[in-house]
Amino acid sequence: PALWRRHLDDTFEFLNQIRKSSSQQEICQHLISYADRFGARNVLAGPIPPPRALRREQISHVLLDAWPQQWSERYFSKGYLYRDPTIQLVKRGATPFRWSEIDQVATVCSFGRRVMAEASEFKLRDGFTIPFATLSGQAVGFSVAGEKLEPDPHDRLAFQFVAACAFGCAVILAEGKRSSTPVRLSPRQQDVLRWAAEGLTVDNIADRLNISRNTADTHLRTVRQRLGVANNVHAVAKAFRLGLIS
Repeated sequence: PALWRRHLDDTFEFLNQIRKSSSQQEICQHLISYADRFGARNVLAGPIPPPRALRREQISHVLLDAWPQQWSERYFSKGYLYRDPTIQLVKRGATPFRWSEIDQVATVCSFGRRVMAEASEFKLRDGFTIPFATLSGQAVGFSVAGEKLEPDPHDRLAFQFVAACAFGCAVILAEGKRSSTPVRLSPRQQDVLRWAAEGLTVDNIADRLNISRNTADTHLRTVRQRLGVANNVHAVAKAFRLGLIS
């Protein structure tokens, strides 16, 4: 549909802007500009630090930070990280979730409710969190929040691509280096990945390209291996970040 194509083109443009960012702060600005469409005004992302990490180590794990400063100071100084129900779900490898959905997938203790209630004092009343993992298996939390979020199904899916791309770019900037090993994809692999970016299943991709399901699946598997990622969402995000598809 034309509307879906416009949404997709818009998302791809933001991915390109993020890929060209020269600082983590610039990435945050692009993310907020993108997420503002469904009500988000703040972003925070980073790998989850190990248990019993001290405050300084916890803060050092934050890679993207556009969070209210006073709330961050309270959050880390009082040790809220390990009692935060959103972080507990991230560590469990949950699927992306609205904060309003937490009660449907987890039992929240009174202290966890206190953390969420205090966050609302800083206009972090509603949020959307995307859990994923690095290749080494480290849990990563990526959250956007505001006073009221209204993401539609497209927003939720598209923001997973945007978040994965943004986090990858932030890691590169934090490490101060870019990959020296070029990745190349065949034209057919690029085609398969572009259709995956539109949310098509393997069966749908096979139909669109007039190839067998097994062939489509093999192409996607090869793409994931070459890019060093675990799933198709991250494959699309990394391919955009590297300029392999547009």
